[in-house]
Amino acid sequence: MKKLISPFLLVLLLPFMTSCSDDDNNSDEEPTTVTDIDGNVYNTITLGGQTWMLENLKVTTFNDGTPITLYEFPMDWVNFNEPMALYQFASTNDLNDVVDIEMPFDYYGALYNHYALESGKLAPEGWRIPSVQDFMELEAYLSANGFDGMEAGALKSDSGWLPSSGNGTDAIGFTGLPNGYSSTFGTSTFTEGVCTWATTDVNIDIPLGSRPRVMVQLFDNTDINFVDNSVRIGAGVRCIKNE
Repeated sequence: MKKLISPFLLVLLLPFMTSCSDDDNNSDEEPTTVTDIDGNVYNTITLGGQTWMLENLKVTTFNDGTPITLYEFPMDWVNFNEPMALYQFASTNDLNDVVDIEMPFDYYGALYNHYALESGKLAPEGWRIPSVQDFMELEAYLSANGFDGMEAGALKSDSGWLPSSGNGTDAIGFTGLPNGYSSTFGTSTFTEGVCTWATTDVNIDIPLGSRPRVMVQLFDNTDINFVDNSVRIGAGVRCIKNE
């Protein structure tokens, strides 16, 4: 595991794509799915004792039915004086022409601000935003099952990344896309270059304006990066099922 502070090979294709059936774990079965309150359907994968969504969250309504406000310029992406949960969809402009398909607006999923992430109501019932420990368990599982030192590459999609960041192998079908992140000013940035997922780990011992949240990033190396970023930064969410 690499711990960073930032401002912002071919291996055996193991049959990890499994069903969550109580009867068996036949890897040839289609993965189970989960549906959010908006009706978005997500495939899932079970790895060891964890079950993860295989796509980034794109919900625009809290699980209690309350709409999340869509960010629009010149709104404040994070306003500590007037807290408001916001979302936006990561940019699909493909300015570097590295994606070969016509991308829908929600291709990379949504980016959520601090107050949306802190709401406790983003994930579908029975699911949650992962902690750093959850991602570390995923990392350990990959390391123990043929991907030691190549964990990030195994999670990254095998296309759609800038040459400077590099495609992954998508060896287990996790398809980590380069969704970028939202800057402190609310700008969706660095799509195609980095995958950024939020965790629930926030240092509450630091004043709110300077408080960091740990983000998980897949970038230009084979390690999963655990990055301390300001809570002003917005990120995507890859949900994990409650045990």
